[in-house]
Amino acid sequence: MPELTTEAALTILINWLQDNISCDSDIIFDNDEDNTDSAALLLWIEQALQDVRDLHHLRLLQQARTN
Repeated sequence: MPELTTEAALTILINWLQDNISCDSDIIFDNDEDNTDSAALLLWIEQALQDVRDLHHLRLLQQARTN
């Protein structure tokens, strides 16, 4: 079984959240006051995925400088 990377896990979560949105799911992830649904959470998870990709890119740049 291939290793589950952070990027792969976030991609799976994004796909699941998008499916929830497409199916008009009523899942609330926090409480009845904030009502964080799949659409609200999707924005944060997409940003997290971009941050992970940026970090990976920066790490590669740093390794290239030290080699």
